[in-house]
Order: sequence, then C-alpha cells, then structure tokens
Amino acid sequence: MNASLRARLHYWYSQLLTRIHLDARAVAQLRLAITADPRFAKAWRSLGFMLGNRGRDAEAIEVLERALIIEDDAVTRFNLGFLYHGQKRMPEAIGQFRRVVTAMPVNDRAWYGLGICLQEMDDFAGSVEPLQEAARLQYFNPHAGYQLGLAWHKLGEQEKCAAEFERVKSFDPRMAAQMQRDFVGN
Repeated sequence: MNASLRARLHYWYSQLLTRIHLDARAVAQLRLAITADPRFAKAWRSLGFMLGNRGRDAEAIEVLERALIIEDDAVTRFNLGFLYHGQKRMPEAIGQFRRVVTAMPVNDRAWYGLGICLQEMDDFAGSVEPLQEAARLQYFNPHAGYQLGLAWHKLGEQEKCAAEFERVKSFDPRMAAQMQRDFVGN
C-alpha cells in the first residue's frame, strides 16, 4: 500500500474515532497519517485542532504552523489566531485574524477576534471597525456589542456607547445589564 493511501486511511479512521469520542486514539491515528505522508495538510490541520481542543496549545500552534507551510487556508489561520490570542501573542494573533478577514470577509468570529486583540493592546480606536463588522455580520452577538460599547466608552464617545447599549438591550437584557454595570453611564 502506498504512503498516501495509508495516510488517508489513518486520517479517516481518526475521524471515526473522533465521532465516538475516542480522541486520544484519534490523535494517535493522525500522527500515523502525517508520519506516512508528511505533506498531508488536512491531517496536520485536524491534529492541530484536536490538540488545541485538548488544551495543548503550544503543540497545536506548532502543528498548525506546519499545516500552513504545506497549504495555506483561512480556517487554519483562524484557529492559529485563536491559539495565539490564548497565549497572549497579540501581534501574531492580529496578523492571522487580518489575513482571515481578507480571505473570508464574512467571518464574523475573525472580525471579533481581531477587535478583541486590538483592545488587549489598548488600541480601542483600531478595534471599532472590526467590532462593528462582527456586530453587522452577526447582529445578535452580544459579546461583539459589549466590546464595541466598551470601545466607544474608552474613546469618550458616550452617545455611540449608549446607542450600542440600546441595541444590545433589545435582544440580550443580561449583557446590557453587564454593560450598564461596567461602563454605561460611568
């Protein structure tokens, strides 16, 4: 059996194992797949995703970076941005999220991630556009609304902050109450 076919069999077996919640065995199968075919990007991506889900972020980052060398794709970049953010590697996270929103402008979660990372670097002015886009794409995302309201508050734009508060209050009273406690009217 050739290496490519063997790699794909390990990959598909890993997918079956994942569906029946045997994740440790699935990870082992993915490692066998990339050993059989080191250029099998799909196996690298799956392994990185699974490692990230298991809290093995440093390993997941290495694996996803390797996957991008083999084959560039926005989903891997999004996951890598998410992991970089978790590791407090904001410049790297911002770079990944920017590439995702360029490739997939309708990815509201990437816009949101970009906005959050910019805020964590105290760039509230820079966070406004990504958070507005996240809220536009996913109108009922109360987290995007909260962060956008916070940005407006930090920038001294109290009318815009109040308008965002009212928008969020119209569909998520609990998040609106949190906004009111944290910064609306302060």
